[in-house]
Amino acid sequence: MHLKLFSDKEHIYRKSKIEQTSVSYNKIILKNSLILYVRLFITSIIGLVSVRFILTALGASDYGLYSVIGGIVFMMAFLNNVMISSTYRFVAYELGTGNTDGVNKVFNISLVFHIILAVLTGLLAETVGIFYIKKYLNIPTDKLIDALFVFRMSIIATILSIFSIPYQGLITAKEKFTIIATMEVIRSILGLCVVLFLFYYSGNKLRLYAFLITIISVIPPAIYYLYCKWNYRKLVKWQFQRDKKKYNEIIGFSGWVLLGASANAAETKISEIIINLFFGTLINAGFAISSNINNVIKNFAESLNKAVIPQITKSYSSGNPSRTIDLVIFSSKYSFFLMLLTAAPLLLETKYVLELWLKEVPPNTVIFVQLMIINTMIEVMNAGVPAAVHATGKIKHYQIVLGTIKLLASPAAYFLLKTGHESYTIIIAFTVSAVINLVVQQIILKKLIQFNIKEFIMRAYVKMLYVLFPITSLFFIQHMFKPGIYRFVGFSAVSVLFTIVMVYAVGISNSERDSVRYFITNKFIKK
Repeated sequence: MHLKLFSDKEHIYRKSKIEQTSVSYNKIILKNSLILYVRLFITSIIGLVSVRFILTALGASDYGLYSVIGGIVFMMAFLNNVMISSTYRFVAYELGTGNTDGVNKVFNISLVFHIILAVLTGLLAETVGIFYIKKYLNIPTDKLIDALFVFRMSIIATILSIFSIPYQGLITAKEKFTIIATMEVIRSILGLCVVLFLFYYSGNKLRLYAFLITIISVIPPAIYYLYCKWNYRKLVKWQFQRDKKKYNEIIGFSGWVLLGASANAAETKISEIIINLFFGTLINAGFAISSNINNVIKNFAESLNKAVIPQITKSYSSGNPSRTIDLVIFSSKYSFFLMLLTAAPLLLETKYVLELWLKEVPPNTVIFVQLMIINTMIEVMNAGVPAAVHATGKIKHYQIVLGTIKLLASPAAYFLLKTGHESYTIIIAFTVSAVINLVVQQIILKKLIQFNIKEFIMRAYVKMLYVLFPITSLFFIQHMFKPGIYRFVGFSAVSVLFTIVMVYAVGISNSERDSVRYFITNKFIKK
């Protein structure tokens, strides 16, 4: 009797400790999400303003030249994102197990990789890159020296960024998003200051801009390095590692992540090529504008996911599968709600917004925007699943299967367009592949961990549909009102408020609703 009583008390104590830990981790996720949203809002506004000013300051010709040369930076940024995700996955995994030596090992192996990558980038840039610019780049002869200068400045910035990836990955795994967000905001503000300074400079503005942007790009890597040296001295202490198995594990993981990321990037690039082949540059313009709008909205949903990913990895590595599944459901459900919150106003008034923003709206832009947003909303329904798969480290088949399904949409779209279908059919083809991947992702995750698909559908998908269906009524009601600024403002406000109300009423669980009430009572009412 006494043993049973002791056992029950011990069980209750452990359960209480787990719940307290979960609440603490949820607060960290909430805090980091807010930080990332503030960063996103500030950098997006500054970015939009900067583009307008830099176009005026440099002129169309020099701005075009900088954009073309800057393409190499875009490609390297794409690679950097892959490497950062690989680095913080392994660091977060070791942190979850509480293995400090393991964190140091992973960090040093990652550092070796990035030193090699930086050296190779510099060598390729000074050989293949310079050769391509001199022989094949379509620029005026008198702009060749400027092009080479801009290119070398861009490569310096890229190499510095590569060196900083292990440190940035460690900071991300430690969930110190304040540091990263602050650096990005500072860089955006300084970039805007550089653009404004160009209006008062009478010399070669293109060279000055490239030089100053490179100087600014030195700041974040330096801060990341100093922060890690100061706060995580033991974790970043240099020790050359000879663990070939771990080298191969990280290389293999990074390679498969790169494959998946390449498939996602190819979706847009191949679409642009196919559209250009059948319809020309005018429709390409509409597609490009739509992609930019979709990316902005998508970033709002992904900011939450970025805050949750380290927690998913740590929960899995610490042997807490129930917490891992809860976070997968949490990330998927709330990413969808956040996407819906920002997407609903635009879907309701797509035509009006585009006409308000652009002087001339390219053909099919409205339908492009709407279909892209719908496609992204479908993908976001499984937002937490990839992080859980990555946490296991067994991503080979996952990346091959999902990437293949995504890429098969391209030949399907080509065939449809060849038979006379409209240009937006290509987005429909990718939307079908997104629906298929929703199912495939869950099947693969079920094979890797104790993932209950039925539970996921009931706790995530059903809640999403409960919120989504009532909001669709707004699309029928809006036609009763005359298009214009009043309808736009009115229905935008109504859609946002309606979404929030429906999420609270039917989109969240009772425990989550209690947490919201507790938060509001303690933070606002008692004051």
